[in-house]
Amino acid sequence: MTERDRIEPFVAPLSMPAPIFLVGCMGSGSTLTRLMLDSHEHIAIPQETSFMRLVQAHRWVPFWRYGDRLGRRLKLSRPEMNEYLRSFYGGMFERYARLHGKQRWGEKTPHHIWHMPEMARLFKDSVFVGIVRHPGGTSSSLVGRFNYESRRSVNYWVKLNTQLTHHGTKLGDRFALIRYEDVVSHPEETMRELLEWLGEPWSPSVLRHHEVQTQQGAPRTVEGRTKPADPLDPSRMARWTTQFTDVELTFLRRKTKGLASFFGYSVDEPIPVETLAPAESGRKYLATGPELAARRSSYEGQVDFSPAERPRKEDLLRPELLDVPERAQNSPAAAAPASFARRLRRRLAHKLSA
Repeated sequence: MTERDRIEPFVAPLSMPAPIFLVGCMGSGSTLTRLMLDSHEHIAIPQETSFMRLVQAHRWVPFWRYGDRLGRRLKLSRPEMNEYLRSFYGGMFERYARLHGKQRWGEKTPHHIWHMPEMARLFKDSVFVGIVRHPGGTSSSLVGRFNYESRRSVNYWVKLNTQLTHHGTKLGDRFALIRYEDVVSHPEETMRELLEWLGEPWSPSVLRHHEVQTQQGAPRTVEGRTKPADPLDPSRMARWTTQFTDVELTFLRRKTKGLASFFGYSVDEPIPVETLAPAESGRKYLATGPELAARRSSYEGQVDFSPAERPRKEDLLRPELLDVPERAQNSPAAAAPASFARRLRRRLAHKLSA
């Protein structure tokens, strides 16, 4: 029997400490934060898994008219289904942590911002760490790394960070927010505050993530083209200031000024101009959900905090996603069903891709 054919027995999840869900829009520094936390002796956070899209497939069997009946046909209540899903997915993450000699697991996928309430219900003891970055820095990263058009990158920053704030404030004490700029310019102070909030002891290994990740055999590049072997580089904070045209900067200011100020930024300055945490907290670099909610109340009327509609690709995969528009049914392509089906599948795959 080959290694590939060997069937490993299912191992139920152990009683590990609360899972850590790291959330932040693409280009915000979430991968760097993941690498730093993963370098802690107690914490294991793998590369992105997007497992919540798999959870969604249990909620509605993809593209099936009876897709919502799995639980009912198996006589499973919603809490019972959640327990099975928690055990199954939690078991995989705990196995990953044990393989690396760690006693706590975490996960990081940017579009999980849309799934935070469901993740909180599925893992009732979980905690969430949000990370935000200056809109100019995030936009520059999206343009350079992911080929976003400039305006699209700015709109993405507003949409995702508004959603992050909406869910984070509702999670209360289970949520904490940090900023990329604080991580790279004040790494020890920021990570000390974060680890204390997580209930973990201080470890200098998080500041040597580039050495630890290399020793652990991390790939040369990981998500977002990040290189785990690269040390912290504060100079990256200001690189975006020379990468926008005057027209792009004008759009950036107009679209992000209010929300950027809420996060302690001035659109025209590459570093934060205000501490994130309230003075009475005794912290400087980390704000909790309730603190963020109090800060938000002072910005009502200045910033639109209304949550956006969740993208279709993050929703249940109901059959109507495969509906063919009427104009397509009457087109010459309808006479060639096999060819049309191939084009439809390609279009659907593009719509559902991240």
